[in-house]
Amino acid sequence: MNEPGLEKGGSMLKKHFVLLGMIVIFCIVTFINVFQWINPSVRFPTAQSGVLNTTEWDFAKQGIIPLRGEWEFYDGMLLGPEDFIQNRENIEQYRRYVQVPGGWKDILATGDKRGHGAGTYRLTIHTNDADIYSLRAKKIRLSSLVYMDGEKIGGSGRPALTTEHFVPSNAPFFGSAVTETGTIEIIIQVASFDYIEGGLVQAPEFGLEEDVLSRRDNARMADMIVVTMLFVFGLYYAGMFKQWHKERHLMHFSLFCLSIGLFTSIDNEILALSLFPNLSFIWLQKMIFLFTLLSFYFFVHYVYRFLGEKDNIGFKLTRRAAYVFFVFIIVTDNRYLIGSLGIAIALQLIVFGCIFYAVFRSLNRGVQGGSYVMLGVFFTILTWLYGQLRYLLALENPYYMIVTPLLLVFSQAFLMSDQLQASFRKTERLAKQLLQHDRQKDEFLAKTSHELRTPLHGIVNLSQSLLENQIRPLPAEHRDNILLLHLMGRRLSGLVHDILDMNRIRYGQFSIHPTAVNLGTSVRFVIETLSISSINKEVMLVNDLPSSLPLVLADENRLRQILHNLMENGLKFTKSGTVRISAERYGEQLAISVTDTGRGISAEAMGSLFKPFMQSGLSDGLGLGLSISKQLVELQGGRLEVQSEAGVGSRFTFTLPIDKAAGEVAVSAEYEDASLALADIMQSGQTAEFHILIVDDEPSNLKVLIDAVSSMRYSYLAVSSGEEAMDALLRAPKPDLVLLDLMMPGVSGLDVCEKIRSLHGPAEMPVIMLTASGQTGDILASFEAGANDILQKPFELAELNARVRSLLAMKRSSEQAVRREMDFLQAQITPHFLYNSMNALVGLSYKDVDKLRETIHHLTTYLRAKFTFVFEGKFVNLEHELELVKAYMAIEQLRFGDRLQVHYRIEEGLKCKLPPLTLQPIVENAVRHGIGQKPTGGTVNIAVGRNGEEIEIVVEDDGVGMDDRTLTDLQKGRAAGVGVGNVNRRLQVLYGRRLEIDSQMGRGTRVKLLIPEERHDKSHLNR
Repeated sequence: MNEPGLEKGGSMLKKHFVLLGMIVIFCIVTFINVFQWINPSVRFPTAQSGVLNTTEWDFAKQGIIPLRGEWEFYDGMLLGPEDFIQNRENIEQYRRYVQVPGGWKDILATGDKRGHGAGTYRLTIHTNDADIYSLRAKKIRLSSLVYMDGEKIGGSGRPALTTEHFVPSNAPFFGSAVTETGTIEIIIQVASFDYIEGGLVQAPEFGLEEDVLSRRDNARMADMIVVTMLFVFGLYYAGMFKQWHKERHLMHFSLFCLSIGLFTSIDNEILALSLFPNLSFIWLQKMIFLFTLLSFYFFVHYVYRFLGEKDNIGFKLTRRAAYVFFVFIIVTDNRYLIGSLGIAIALQLIVFGCIFYAVFRSLNRGVQGGSYVMLGVFFTILTWLYGQLRYLLALENPYYMIVTPLLLVFSQAFLMSDQLQASFRKTERLAKQLLQHDRQKDEFLAKTSHELRTPLHGIVNLSQSLLENQIRPLPAEHRDNILLLHLMGRRLSGLVHDILDMNRIRYGQFSIHPTAVNLGTSVRFVIETLSISSINKEVMLVNDLPSSLPLVLADENRLRQILHNLMENGLKFTKSGTVRISAERYGEQLAISVTDTGRGISAEAMGSLFKPFMQSGLSDGLGLGLSISKQLVELQGGRLEVQSEAGVGSRFTFTLPIDKAAGEVAVSAEYEDASLALADIMQSGQTAEFHILIVDDEPSNLKVLIDAVSSMRYSYLAVSSGEEAMDALLRAPKPDLVLLDLMMPGVSGLDVCEKIRSLHGPAEMPVIMLTASGQTGDILASFEAGANDILQKPFELAELNARVRSLLAMKRSSEQAVRREMDFLQAQITPHFLYNSMNALVGLSYKDVDKLRETIHHLTTYLRAKFTFVFEGKFVNLEHELELVKAYMAIEQLRFGDRLQVHYRIEEGLKCKLPPLTLQPIVENAVRHGIGQKPTGGTVNIAVGRNGEEIEIVVEDDGVGMDDRTLTDLQKGRAAGVGVGNVNRRLQVLYGRRLEIDSQMGRGTRVKLLIPEERHDKSHLNR
């Protein structure tokens, strides 16, 4: 038999071997990658004595080449192409050859600073073909200016011969030039006086523009992928930490990802310069050190927090050293940062030591996830190694290097996933255990309650018999104690019943037997029961039920249990005041409310109010009453809700379905006589000054409203639905005011009101909305639909009378204003028109007597129509209106001459009456504002024809037209003129429609109106 300790030791040993195998594999892979990186297999041509021969290199097929080898170098001189042309002999004596890539440590010195100074590199390249060639360089320390084939193609920073004029920069460089020969000259001015030793420490890349540009874009894309992925993971783990604040390792890993991402954005291709081009080299260099330090700081904290390792002395000292180094980076001058590079590497190696210590300890302790962490550590080492070699050896970043930070992040993502899966399995296992314990608890309570029920009933019955024993009554000093014992027994018995009911409900063993129940009887029974054994004598139970209520479909015993629990709950938590019960019908449901004036319920306790065995801290009970009440209500087809405010009180409301059969019989019997009485009085036969439309679906309400309207001596039409109201609006006589019920089945009062407002304005047909609720939402909705006033039912007849008369007075005033405007329109003859007409008559008296007579006849017709004041309640024949239009147009044609043309297209046999002065103002508007404003004149077309059962009249001109703003104002009745606005209002009142106006600037205006054929109805405007 194996010992448990030996099995555990064998498992640990196996894990260590696996970990050791992983280390060996990664070391081999890393060595191979680094060797291939430093010693590439491709052999490129190299420069010799300042000349690079590439005639055997096919740039189109073989791609770009690094410019390695011997370059010409002129130390202490910043030379340009013109210098080599004009002063070549003098310059050549200073020429020397240096290896590229390479620094200036053993070449230049400025004072005691080795590797600092300024100089010029020059290389001549021989190619086969002239083409567009590009040059790309990333590490020219620490400023550069580049010439290619005699052209300046850019640079980085500003090279100078003195420190004062030198500006450092390490931004990557890319430039192109068109070469016309097979020989290309490259000149690079370089200077470095501070921070880092100078020189071409990385060989520039040379090739065809498309290839070099593609290589640069690929490098940028690689950096962008790394930065984006790291930022995404950083924000993702930040969100996870926000959800799980206790998991602090999530925060550290999020900050680690963000630090690595920021470091990548300022390294290699330096993507940050694309967003912040003015970012100085000094801060770039500082941030390189800072983000490197921060990434190590956050990663070691992530490892320690995830593995649960305590902060040992070594870790604490390393953390303090990191703080010191962080401050040193911020405050020190950048020229000393390179000297601290050894300290930074040493600190990083110490951090790796702390990490390895924590990982191996976690493996020994059997902490889950240690292998994943170790995998992340190896990827971190690999990323760090690539970064250090690239920085120290000035190598180009290999594309496969982007994989290492992504593998690092993904390895930890897998770790998080594994951890979440383990947590889920643990939670699932605990949930099953809880469910099992919950069933055991229920069984225990059910069995215990069942066993307690018999002795409790015995206690209650025995105490009751002692209290009611008249032969041997209890002494006064014992009676109160026995009464208290009896009440406590009844309370315990109630709790036992609640527990048994809860258990039966949970396991589906509870049965409901609904019947038609009288709510009033049940409420009186419960109130009497609670009054006998009242919990608090200072609280009054108030029965506020209406005098008549429909029967509800419920289990009578369970209904009394619900009422008892809710009212008893109100008595418990109310020191003084009332516990009131009320009811209100909502459609097919009856809502019963129990309202108390107690301490109320806090917002924190509302969430668990209906949960069993949950207490709000206000009671010492088991917390079953409200939970059972809610479930009993739901079993009977209703719902239980609560409204409460701390310090004010609580209101519990539950609904129950109404017994339709019993309710319909009751309603039928109640309204049978009322329906018969109303059958003969739904519409009055008398004529009166005003006509009222009454809309209500309740016969009793209709009867009350009819009596009220009749007492005001108005005629009326009473309907009982929204559909009938819609039809009544389209029939004659048109109502002057509408009394409208808000809540109706089918088409509601809001729908009817919106229909009225689509046809008539608030002053033309006022609406009084009648509602029983009086809720703010109903009031706002009524006014939004267009109601003039709202009255809550039940209402006082005097108040209804006052509101009706007030709105009718407003209507009368509005109609008088319209009439006065009509009179003004009839009398509107401009002096300018009369003056022009008289001048035309005088002119014709000398030239054409026959034309003079005809014009006088037209003017007489026009003046007769204008001075004959017809009331707008009357209609005129279409022929009469056309006669007025023709007379007016004949006079205007005499004045305008050839500038005004008019064409009539009138269908024969049309019979139509319309309000006077309907067409003439529109025609006059076309002449005055359309044709009159156009220097070349124009044409007015007047067409009258039949369109279905209506007469269509169209007035169209090709005048100046209207802009969009003027057209909109005219359509909405905001125009300054009287004519068109008055016509629009009369058409709206009489026919429920407006003029259709279309116009475009420079193209004219078209106005259309529709008049019902053979219209003989009279308006109510004059009554």
